[in-house]
Amino acid sequence: GGLAGALIIEKHLQNFVIGRDPLDVEEVWERLYHITSIYGRRGLVIYVLSGIELALVDLCGKIVDAPVYSLITDTPRFKIPAYATGADVGYYAENGFAACKLPLRHGLAEGESGFTENVELIHAARDAVGTETELMADIYLRWDVDYTLRFADAATDACLKWIEEPIPLDDYAGMAQLVREIQPAWIVSGEHEFTRYGFRELLRWEAADMIQPDISWAGGFTECLRIAREAAELDIPTWLHQAGTPWGLHLTACLPMPCMAETFGPSRDGVENELYRLLRPAPQDGFFSLNDAPGFGVELDERLLEAYTVDRL
Repeated sequence: GGLAGALIIEKHLQNFVIGRDPLDVEEVWERLYHITSIYGRRGLVIYVLSGIELALVDLCGKIVDAPVYSLITDTPRFKIPAYATGADVGYYAENGFAACKLPLRHGLAEGESGFTENVELIHAARDAVGTETELMADIYLRWDVDYTLRFADAATDACLKWIEEPIPLDDYAGMAQLVREIQPAWIVSGEHEFTRYGFRELLRWEAADMIQPDISWAGGFTECLRIAREAAELDIPTWLHQAGTPWGLHLTACLPMPCMAETFGPSRDGVENELYRLLRPAPQDGFFSLNDAPGFGVELDERLLEAYTVDRL
């Protein structure tokens, strides 16, 4: 939540966290959700609540000197397959990623020329990654139902695994129609949904073949685990958005249904800074691996945070 999130913590939420038992994670979460419900429930406030909860979960692991995944399950997945998101999909495939996701930048505003370019881009991506690599498309809410149906038909030969967030978030009926009419590609959503309550609505509408909560946006570790368990009861898998973070990988290791973990595709020029590299582990040979370090396995250097801070209260 950046500077706005920090303000919510300083002016409101810290008063209900300081002095509490950090092991009472779910009780603290419920209290904070309740007291912010008159101006929260979605968006910025839930970003903030997610950050607080992740800090508490990390602290729980460090208090008991155990990795977070071991607090949840006796059978974690220590090796997690990765998929890469970005424009350079051919490069990602060459570097061992078994699946790649291409953002498509043209929407309704670009008209028929944009539609044609989107179709050309997805076919070029398929050519670049070959037939053995799974390919997905990320739309970021730029289309409507008709556009999505037309694109799915035109992109049949690209053999997409999924089409992600094609239409506006609150159009559950439209998403449900796409789920029914587009096969075999999945229609997926959830990156911008919040808490178990929002996901229950998405699932009630049968508006996604797979859901994608973001652990640092949707409510935190325990909330996203609850969301994934409820979805699994309906045989709907969960693939976390931005799972390739220390906290995302610990949750992915505990999910009830198998999945891959998203990372942003590596750059050819190695421009990622040291803070980015600390908070986004690099997969090796297409897989993330977990160790047994306590908490989420990350020690933050205050000097490093200071060096990359851009906003202050």
